[in-house]
Amino acid sequence: MTTATIKQGISYVTNNKGKQTAIVFDLKNKAVKELMEDFMDTLDAIDSLNDSAPRKFLQEVRKNLLASK
Repeated sequence: MTTATIKQGISYVTNNKGKQTAIVFDLKNKAVKELMEDFMDTLDAIDSLNDSAPRKFLQEVRKNLLASK
Protein backbone atom coordinates (compact mmCIF):
# COMPACT_ATOMS: atom_id res chain seq x y z
CA MET A 1 0.00 0.00 0.00
CA THR A 2 1.57 3.28 -1.09
CA THR A 3 0.43 6.80 -0.38
CA ALA A 4 -0.04 7.35 -4.11
CA THR A 5 -2.42 4.36 -4.27
CA ILE A 6 -4.40 5.69 -1.33
CA LYS A 7 -4.54 9.24 -2.73
CA GLN A 8 -6.06 7.90 -5.97
CA GLY A 9 -9.05 6.69 -3.94
CA ILE A 10 -9.71 9.97 -2.14
CA SER A 11 -11.67 12.89 -3.56
CA TYR A 12 -12.65 16.19 -2.01
CA VAL A 13 -16.06 17.81 -2.26
CA THR A 14 -15.88 21.57 -2.53
CA ASN A 15 -18.51 24.25 -2.14
CA ASN A 16 -19.16 27.02 -4.67
CA LYS A 17 -16.34 29.09 -3.12
CA GLY A 18 -13.85 26.29 -3.69
CA LYS A 19 -13.57 25.41 0.01
CA GLN A 20 -13.20 21.71 0.76
CA THR A 21 -16.24 20.59 2.75
CA ALA A 22 -16.15 16.78 2.64
CA ILE A 23 -14.10 13.79 1.59
CA VAL A 24 -15.24 10.85 -0.53
CA PHE A 25 -13.43 7.54 -0.10
CA ASP A 26 -13.55 5.09 -3.02
CA LEU A 27 -14.03 1.76 -1.25
CA LYS A 28 -13.40 -0.09 -4.51
CA ASN A 29 -9.78 1.00 -4.03
CA LYS A 30 -8.38 -1.84 -1.89
CA ALA A 31 -5.79 0.36 -0.15
CA VAL A 32 -8.42 2.93 0.83
CA LYS A 33 -10.83 0.23 2.00
CA GLU A 34 -8.13 -1.33 4.22
CA LEU A 35 -7.21 2.08 5.62
CA MET A 36 -10.86 2.87 6.42
CA GLU A 37 -11.33 -0.54 8.07
CA ASP A 38 -8.28 0.16 10.25
CA PHE A 39 -9.69 3.59 11.07
CA MET A 40 -13.06 2.12 12.08
CA ASP A 41 -11.32 -0.53 14.21
CA THR A 42 -9.41 2.25 15.94
CA LEU A 43 -12.65 4.11 16.67
CA ASP A 44 -14.14 0.90 18.12
CA ALA A 45 -11.06 0.46 20.34
CA ILE A 46 -11.35 4.05 21.57
CA ASP A 47 -15.04 3.52 22.30
CA SER A 48 -14.24 0.42 24.33
CA LEU A 49 -11.68 2.37 26.38
CA ASN A 50 -14.29 5.02 27.12
CA ASP A 51 -16.97 2.43 27.91
CA SER A 52 -18.18 3.01 31.45
CA ALA A 53 -19.63 -0.49 31.78
CA PRO A 54 -18.15 -2.29 34.77
CA ARG A 55 -15.44 -4.82 33.98
CA LYS A 56 -15.64 -8.31 35.44
CA PHE A 57 -12.56 -10.14 36.56
CA LEU A 58 -11.93 -13.53 35.00
CA GLN A 59 -12.42 -15.25 38.37
CA GLU A 60 -15.86 -13.67 38.78
CA VAL A 61 -16.91 -14.71 35.28
CA ARG A 62 -15.63 -18.26 35.86
CA LYS A 63 -17.47 -18.46 39.20
CA ASN A 64 -20.73 -17.28 37.59
CA LEU A 65 -20.38 -19.77 34.74
CA LEU A 66 -19.70 -22.69 37.06
CA ALA A 67 -22.58 -21.66 39.34
CA SER A 68 -25.02 -21.72 36.43
CA LYS A 69 -24.33 -25.40 35.59
